[in-house]
Amino acid sequence: MKIPIMEPATGVYLEAIKEYIKFRQLPLMSADYILHGKRYKLVGLYKKRLFGGVSSRMLLKFMIVEQNGTIIKDAELSKKILEFYCTFESLWLCEKRIAAALKHDPSFYEEILEEAEDITNTLVPVMKKMRLGEEKYQKSFQHFFDVLRLWNEKSIVLERVARELSDPLQLILNREAVDEEMYKKVKNLVIQFVNDTDIRSIALIDLYQEGSLFSVKVILSEADSDKTINLTKYKKSIENMKLIVRESTNAIQTTRMDGIGYANTTDLNKIKEVIQKRLYPKEDMITDYANEIMREKWVFHK
Repeated sequence: MKIPIMEPATGVYLEAIKEYIKFRQLPLMSADYILHGKRYKLVGLYKKRLFGGVSSRMLLKFMIVEQNGTIIKDAELSKKILEFYCTFESLWLCEKRIAAALKHDPSFYEEILEEAEDITNTLVPVMKKMRLGEEKYQKSFQHFFDVLRLWNEKSIVLERVARELSDPLQLILNREAVDEEMYKKVKNLVIQFVNDTDIRSIALIDLYQEGSLFSVKVILSEADSDKTINLTKYKKSIENMKLIVRESTNAIQTTRMDGIGYANTTDLNKIKEVIQKRLYPKEDMITDYANEIMREKWVFHK
């Protein structure tokens, strides 16, 4: 894999960390992080693949090195520069979600939501024929539309934030120098972006685990063969609902796979717990992340 916000350590930066490099470890350095007029780089060690390249984005060890080669042993300053790194790593990890957020079309959801009540009422005869009964399916459809409403509201915000993050994202992917003003701006935007994305993820997990997603799928499938109802008027919205069910189910599987990386599990309950810890109470997740790395990975930690 590649870590685009880092590049092979060279010069004084390689020299600074050389004595800490162990077998199958790769030394990489960040772009210049500018603080109070001075330029620093985070120099980190990463696990090396057998045939070259990085096998994991997780830092094994790190130090902060000034432009003139001075190794920074001050904990407070080191942590401050580390937060630059954690912020830009978090931004890089949001790259695909930022691209997806920029494609959000509110009208897609609004058209469905405008017809939600009429669609549900039209499907009542189908619900009554099912073993679980009308009440169960009514609740499932209500939950489904509530999640769509939340998803759309959050996605509108995410699209705006994604636009603000687009230029900084290209800047950090090109490893250009970043000052404190840019770092603070990006940090606030990334925290907002991740928080709103997490809120959507939790809502989707709940929808899936409560069986509402499956219930909507079943009723829509049964409605296709039921000759007693006429859904022609809502054909477009219903086809889009089916699309949402399919894509939501795929998203759940993606969430499971992603959970291996940040929660070391595919269990949705455990993944949800990890996500909720970032939200409730709303802590500064980037500072929390930096504190953890500082305790465990800083070369000079006692």
